[in-house]
Amino acid sequence: MYLDQRTKKFLKAFALVAVVFVLVGCTSNLDQNGQLIASRAINESTPWSLKDLGFFDFILTYPIARGILFISNMLGNVAWGVVGMTIFINILILPIMIKSTESTQKMQLIQPEMERIQRKYAGRKDQASQMRQTAEIQALYKKHNISMLSSFSTFLTLPIMLAVWQAVQRVEILYTSTLFGLNLGITPISVITEGEWAYIVIVALVGLTQYFAIEINNIMLKRNPRYKVSKQQQSMKTMNIVMTVMIVWFAVSMPTAMSLYWITTSLITIARTVYIQLYHIEKKKDK
Repeated sequence: MYLDQRTKKFLKAFALVAVVFVLVGCTSNLDQNGQLIASRAINESTPWSLKDLGFFDFILTYPIARGILFISNMLGNVAWGVVGMTIFINILILPIMIKSTESTQKMQLIQPEMERIQRKYAGRKDQASQMRQTAEIQALYKKHNISMLSSFSTFLTLPIMLAVWQAVQRVEILYTSTLFGLNLGITPISVITEGEWAYIVIVALVGLTQYFAIEINNIMLKRNPRYKVSKQQQSMKTMNIVMTVMIVWFAVSMPTAMSLYWITTSLITIARTVYIQLYHIEKKKDK
């Protein structure tokens, strides 16, 4: 993957900022029993104070948590507050995701050509060969109108999605709420062994929706007549399965409220990817 100097500088600067946000935003909210730590709880009486909350929580986590509580009061159940706020956040970041999805699909479509160039210069480490390889890759990007910055724009949404994750965990009322008979505050693993099959169903839904949320881009990509399976895409299938298994483990070992969040996020991802494919990528191609 070729990156010009300007792009490299941008990515280095962004990576530094992203690492700081992630480290600040990844503070543990649950104890070893999966229960919310009292000092991390957010409720309607929690003050919106930079001194008390810290920078990350002040500008992102707290406003999102209060948004969940606001929607909860309107709809009568905090679970719908989680669903509503997750939908709202995803609508906000939709313009970024449209650009990112378009660029990602273009990158996947040119992978066979990219691999051909890499095979052509395999083992040739001299400066002249490296310069020719770079020139061919640049020409390939230019031919297909690919901007590397668009591909990396997804990372701009990382702090926001991390804040949503934090906010859902920290809304105190979630841990004493129920939805469709499910206790949102308990971990599925603690009741599945007692024959509570409803929790098995919700964990299964987490796994199913998560897998398709990851795989949907490849499914949509196959609609393009130029699509050819590349080595990179074949290796990604294993990674997709590993990612799904990891999320299922989180769903089993964390409060059931987090399963609701994952299912909502996955369904939104599927719907968003289909929408972008039909109304942005294919519509542009038809024009």
